[in-house]
Amino acid sequence: MTNICFYISDYGYGHASRDIAIIRKILSEYNDAKVYIKTYEPFHFVRQSLPYRNVEVIQTRNDVGVVFKENSVTVDRERTKNMLDEWLASWDEYIQKEKRFCETHRIDLILSDIAPQPFIVADDLGITSIAISNFTWHYIFYNLFGETPATKRIKEAYERAEIALVLPFNEEMNIFKRKREISLVSREITVDRREIRRRCGISDNEVLVYVGVGRSFEPSFMRSMKPIEATNVKFLTSSNAELPFGNVISIPNNETETQNYLAMCDLIVSKTGYGTVSEAIKARLPMFLLKRNGFKEDELIGNKVEDLCIGQFISEKSFLDCAWINESKHLDEYTKGFNNLNSRFKNNGIPEILGTVKEVI
Repeated sequence: MTNICFYISDYGYGHASRDIAIIRKILSEYNDAKVYIKTYEPFHFVRQSLPYRNVEVIQTRNDVGVVFKENSVTVDRERTKNMLDEWLASWDEYIQKEKRFCETHRIDLILSDIAPQPFIVADDLGITSIAISNFTWHYIFYNLFGETPATKRIKEAYERAEIALVLPFNEEMNIFKRKREISLVSREITVDRREIRRRCGISDNEVLVYVGVGRSFEPSFMRSMKPIEATNVKFLTSSNAELPFGNVISIPNNETETQNYLAMCDLIVSKTGYGTVSEAIKARLPMFLLKRNGFKEDELIGNKVEDLCIGQFISEKSFLDCAWINESKHLDEYTKGFNNLNSRFKNNGIPEILGTVKEVI
């Protein structure tokens, strides 16, 4: 039996959604594999998405991200710095605990997206480790705070990874001693677009717009949006969000395969994030992306989306006053961009990941 420990970032659900797709493929290829998954915030989402006998999901705090100012898209530097320092202070205990876990469960391979401490665990124990991401927390925190003892320690942890599999929308990732660029990774669409639109009462002549900000902001942020009066337009949002206008459909609260709901839309209006953007590309959906100030990954993703001509950045003001609705009349211009995507955005990166896993196991 091959024992794998997969560490999934606690920040948002984008890391978890792509890692669920990866783990499903690993399990289909390795019947004798046992996958232990360590994560905290997405714990229930991951467990419900992977109800398999050879998967064990363990609620573990792995990492932190950034904190935003109240009802704002701007990073709160002071609160983020405090949280970063608290996280670093917990590393020694975390590393010792994970070493005991990996030894007890005879772990053969460690994957991390993209908590840095597991690479220290792997290196100390002589376990092969693979990083999977489009960015590192060193990149995020260095761009916020410069070189500090915290960012130096994070950098040193990443340097101990055996190889990094670099997803699109990426930074240079030169922090890793070995790296390999791979194609886009996202969950498969498993329900026909026409069928799910029929179930939700969306006619062929209606435009459906997904509007969401994930878990980055408080629900009150979206309640500040200006009401939209538009004929033949309906809106889709997540179960925990509230939109202050009519014709709103919510994704069911217990639904894990949210990519199927996104795929029935005509336009994505969302905070910038790998999970939503990758699933929008899979469904060939134009997107208007809310840029968060101080979170460097947004620039990696949004600038590339604009470069590919499949969407555009929008400001906080434009998002909240819903000026973007006027641009929805020109979606065909963005839809054409999907015909010109390069292979890295067209191909499926999961077989490429499996190829690397097979090399090292």
